[in-house]
Amino acid sequence: MTKRPALDLHQAVTDKIVAAIEAGVGDARLPWQRPGLSTLLPKNAHTGNAYNGINILSLWAEAQVASYPVSLWGTYRQWQELAAQVRKGEKAALVIFYKQYEVDPDPADDIDNGQRRVAKASWVFNVAQVDGYDLPNIPERPLIAKRLEAEAFLSHIGVPIVTGGDQAFYRPSTDTIHMPDERLFDASTDEARADDWYSVVFHEAAHYADLRIMPRRSSNLQTGAQRQRGVSA
Repeated sequence: MTKRPALDLHQAVTDKIVAAIEAGVGDARLPWQRPGLSTLLPKNAHTGNAYNGINILSLWAEAQVASYPVSLWGTYRQWQELAAQVRKGEKAALVIFYKQYEVDPDPADDIDNGQRRVAKASWVFNVAQVDGYDLPNIPERPLIAKRLEAEAFLSHIGVPIVTGGDQAFYRPSTDTIHMPDERLFDASTDEARADDWYSVVFHEAAHYADLRIMPRRSSNLQTGAQRQRGVSA
C-alpha cells in the first residue's frame, strides 16, 4: 500500500486562510450580537476557553466560508460529553495545538533547557453541525441613547423602521427597514453603539433610496432581488 504523505499543518492552515481571503472574508464587521454569540473570538464549547494564535484566523475563515453565525467549536468527543451529537457527514475544521516534551539539552547551547514543542492537529466541529446543544442567551445591553439629528433625518425620510430579531435588511414588499434589537449592539461605549446602530440603519436606508428615490437609476443597476439584501452576518 502507498503510504499517505504526512499532513503539513502549517501549510494546511495557510491554504485555508488564503482561500478565505480570496473569497472575501473580512469585508464587513457585524456590530451586533447574534443568538449565542457572546464573543468575537472562536470559543471551545467544552472548556469555555477562546482559541488563540493562528486558530483564530483559521476558525474565522471556516465560519465565514460555511456561513456559521456562531463561532463555537468542539471536538467530536467534546460534543458527546456535552450530550450533543455531530451530524453524519459533517466536515471537521483543523486547529493546531502544541505539545511540549523534553530531550537532553544541547551541551553546546547554554540556553537550551531541553524543552521542545511540536505542532499537533485536532479536528473540531461548529455548533451549527451538531444536534442536542442549546445556545446560551445573550446578555442584553440597555437601549441606545438616541441622537436627535439622526432621528430627525430618518423621520424626514419617512421609511418605517421595524426592530426585533437579529438581522438587518430593507424589504421592498412592505417598504420597511428591519433592524436587530438595539440592545444587541455590543460596542464598549454608548457613543460607539449609537454609531454602529445608525451606520446600519443608514446602510439600509440607502437601499430604500435606491428603489424609492432614484428608481430610474436603480432599475438600470440592480434587480429587485438584489435590493433586498442587507447587512449580512
